Amino acid sequence: MRNLVVVLGLLIFLCSCSGSSSDWATHNSKAGGFSVQMPAPVANLKKNEVTPFGKQDRHFVRWKPSSFSISRFKLFEVSYITCPAYVSADSMAIARVLDSAIELRKNDFSDVDMIESQAIELNGYPGRAFFYDAPKGNTLVSVKICIAGNRLYDLVAIVKKDYSTNNEVANFFNSFKLID
Repeated sequence: MRNLVVVLGLLIFLCSCSGSSSDWATHNSKAGGFSVQMPAPVANLKKNEVTPFGKQDRHFVRWKPSSFSISRFKLFEVSYITCPAYVSADSMAIARVLDSAIELRKNDFSDVDMIESQAIELNGYPGRAFFYDAPKGNTLVSVKICIAGNRLYDLVAIVKKDYSTNNEVANFFNSFKLID
């Protein structure tokens, strides 16, 4: 009887681990004005946070696996805040805001000041990015920030090192686009 319970427990665990990270879908955020491909289902959240423009509401579209189904991925997330009108009209202001935003974001992942960021273009939008290989643990963090329209978008993928996840992460970042 005891062996039967152990076998059933293992079967339930294995079944719960195999399902949720392969259900990808295009998520359209009308409120955020964007679409992106990421695993389903997603959660929508709002938090009041410090931003380059002071404290304001940050809106999140996030997928996190259930605690029993974590295998290759830990998080896919898009967040956005509204930028003041002067930002998108001035390339110097865009650069300052992006630099400030990426520095704020780095602090979320490490106390180490040596995370290098780089200027990028994310699907045609000016941005910044950094990649963080956590010295403790088994995770890789990819963060890309861009300014598009009147919003600052922050895209994050956190994956486990032990798995090949390049295609999924590339699909997530490359699928981001503004919608009407």
